[in-house]
Formats: sequence, structure tokens, C-alpha cells
Amino acid sequence: MDFNITAEEEALVFHVAALLRAGHSPTDDDLADELGDEVRPLLQSLLGKGWLVIEKERELTLSTIARHAVSSRRDVGGP
Repeated sequence: MDFNITAEEEALVFHVAALLRAGHSPTDDDLADELGDEVRPLLQSLLGKGWLVIEKERELTLSTIARHAVSSRRDVGGP
């Protein structure tokens, strides 16, 4: 896992975490519809760095380590 992520990537991780806490299981298409297509390279980067994983039906979720990182940084919000 690559712990070096940009501020934009970090904001997206926290946004995905907020969606998951609210009971939503977003796909890349859901996030692109909500945030614009410019989110796709960020998603690919986070997948490559191990922050996000793809589950059934192309649903995105946080990796185990990302969940721990998010839970320790409740002071940061998403976009």
C-alpha cells in the first residue's frame, strides 16, 4: 500500500467512507455521475495504491488499512 496520496485523493477517500457509512455502495460510475469524470483518474490511482478495492457489482469500498486510516482521522471531511 502506498501511503503517499494527494489532498484530492484523500478527500475522495473520505467521501467514499462517508457514502459507505450512510449505507451506499458506490461504483466508479456513481462517483463520476456525482463528482464528474475527472474523478476517474483519482479512483484508478487509489485502486493502484491499495486505498480502494472493488467488490461485487463493481462496488468500491475502502481497503482494511484505509478504513483504519480514516477512522483515526475523523477531523477530515470529503468533497
